[in-house]
Amino acid sequence: MNIYWISKVKKKSLHKTTRFEISEELRRRGHQVKLITEKNIGEKKTDDENNFSVPTIPYQILSGFTFGVFIFFYLPIMVRKKKIDVIIIDAGNVWLPFTLTLKLLNTFLLLDIRSLPVYKKHLIPFKISMFLSKFIVNGITTITPELKDVLIKKYEIKNEIIGVWTSGVSEKFFARPSMIDNKNSYFRDPAYFYLMYHGSYAPTRGIENLIESIAELDTSLKKIVKLLIIGIDQNKKINLEELCIKLHINDQVEFIPPLDYDKISTYIDLCDVGVIPLPPQHIWWSVSAPLKTLEYLARAKPIIMTNIPFHCRIFDKGKCGLLIKSNDKKDLAQAITIMYENKDEFKKMGEIGKSIVEKYYKWEKSAIDLEEFIKKLIE
Repeated sequence: MNIYWISKVKKKSLHKTTRFEISEELRRRGHQVKLITEKNIGEKKTDDENNFSVPTIPYQILSGFTFGVFIFFYLPIMVRKKKIDVIIIDAGNVWLPFTLTLKLLNTFLLLDIRSLPVYKKHLIPFKISMFLSKFIVNGITTITPELKDVLIKKYEIKNEIIGVWTSGVSEKFFARPSMIDNKNSYFRDPAYFYLMYHGSYAPTRGIENLIESIAELDTSLKKIVKLLIIGIDQNKKINLEELCIKLHINDQVEFIPPLDYDKISTYIDLCDVGVIPLPPQHIWWSVSAPLKTLEYLARAKPIIMTNIPFHCRIFDKGKCGLLIKSNDKKDLAQAITIMYENKDEFKKMGEIGKSIVEKYYKWEKSAIDLEEFIKKLIE
């Protein structure tokens, strides 16, 4: 198949996205996939035959306008010239005028939805997109069965046009052998028990709860626990550092700036436990498939994870850590204590997690799921 994927994501961060990974895997399966993204006007050109970035004005409204105008004129030409079989668009792009033109050209359109909006300013455009999709797109793909159920029940999308392909793990960065040696130990001190959280900041990610859980630990354990928080930008880090000082645990918590993607696995290797402190009651996480969870498991690390549906599915496949009922600071502190007191047993569970990822959560499987769903709809 010849596939064009329209995604209003910045070119410089494309390699961190599921779109990049799934496209690479589809190409390995013999398909032609071209990603259409955006970049700021004047940004250095780094396009190749598989990726094309649209120069846009670096302001939110103007960026969307210039991106939409370019695609409006560009895609109809490509549809005729390149004989495109499928065009995949992200949820936020359904309302753009180019979709109507493509519909008139009888182009097969697939809408991909990776998450649900939680804020009102994003919710209204999403509702409009869901309404228009009933008349414009040929199919919809999403990330979890739970999100599929929401689309069916809340937005009245037909079950038969919705497919699921979930998160996967990049073999290039996370399935390779450990690169740790004695000369490259970074922060590792064998006297400490290392916990790790990596990812960006959001009020709904439970980072404050995780920090507060360190203060809840028994005094003797608190002295030997180190929590590494990786990837928080400077503005948010200041507030979290103030919380650590207030709780008198600033020696137990270390903040590491955002890392290049290919360095994350090395830091994971140097930790004992990965922590995913998401609030299970929050709608965003109840329909999500956090990539960070799979990255810890791919490096054979046991994890402390809250019981969102995605985590429960992983745990059903094998015990690979601790599944806790909430991200309350006391529940997290208890889980950390249990993990430390049984660290040898949980280390073996990390290997179980690695085998789960290798069997169920490689991008190859996600690509097969997407490929088969598209073929089913076309037929």
